[in-house]
Amino acid sequence: MSLAMKARQKVKRKAAPKDRVFGCDLVEHLQLSGQDVPQVLKSCTEFVEKHGIVDGIYRLSGVSSNIQKLRLEFDTDRSPDLNKDVYLQDIHCVSSLCKAYFRELPNPLLTYQLYDKFADAVAIQLEEGRLVKIKEVLKELPPQHYRTLEFLMRHLVHMASFSSQTNMHVRNLAIVWAPNLLRSKDIEASGFNGTAAFMEVRIQSIVVEFILTHLEQLFGDAPLCAGSRESLRKSLLLMGSSTALLDEKYCFPCNVPTVLNAGDGPPQMRPYHTIIDLNDHKRKGSLKGKKWRSIFNLGRSSNDSKRKMNKPEEKGKGLQWLILLECIL
Repeated sequence: MSLAMKARQKVKRKAAPKDRVFGCDLVEHLQLSGQDVPQVLKSCTEFVEKHGIVDGIYRLSGVSSNIQKLRLEFDTDRSPDLNKDVYLQDIHCVSSLCKAYFRELPNPLLTYQLYDKFADAVAIQLEEGRLVKIKEVLKELPPQHYRTLEFLMRHLVHMASFSSQTNMHVRNLAIVWAPNLLRSKDIEASGFNGTAAFMEVRIQSIVVEFILTHLEQLFGDAPLCAGSRESLRKSLLLMGSSTALLDEKYCFPCNVPTVLNAGDGPPQMRPYHTIIDLNDHKRKGSLKGKKWRSIFNLGRSSNDSKRKMNKPEEKGKGLQWLILLECIL
């Protein structure tokens, strides 16, 4: 090989990082390409919407060699032909590549900088409060991230409408997509160990699912009102619930009296008693156990959690705790 050819290849290798598609900063990539959203996202979602109404789309992975081949084509050709037989016979390789693009962004689509704000937003108890807060946080995204997020979310909501054929309703799509879109730099630095990593997984899926189920309120002109019948109906349909739940023909009028007197209402329900026998060391609980329990307090007020933790405990071995659970028999 001549020295001139080696020199040209060396220059080409140095220039390659600027030209490549994967692993590049989203803002920089879109500024250089002059596109509104990444071409890889447009091409893959168009293909998936046309050919990907199949079981487990975005959950199942394609053949690794096909994914690598397609990745190379995007890096070199920018807009490869996805109608080749190799891709039509392995539809999941296209959906897998689309997820890989977002997973490899140096700064996630929802950004490292806004992770804590998203976590705080989904911890708000009232849904309308969450809507307002998450919409505020979304507005803090760079314009390139915001446009790309809206494009992707609209695509996923469209795919969720085929959940009866794909078994991928909103919650499933949120679970498989969330780790590629929202990450914590601190947790990544810690090596994904312990309670914090478990907490991150929970926050990721809650944030993405909330955005998907409130798409028009967050990106469109729909009012930030969580209680409308149509909004609830659409959310349940996207989550895989039966259409009959909120169909008008299943909704019957009821007469509510203006004044309620003593004795009105349904008959008293019979309480169901469960007796749990705990010894001293289990009743006190370990610090590790308390940490794990605190994970499931997400969305509850701190006062509620403290009241539950500060209940007086009686002394003595063999003491029985009586928990009264009301259930409808």
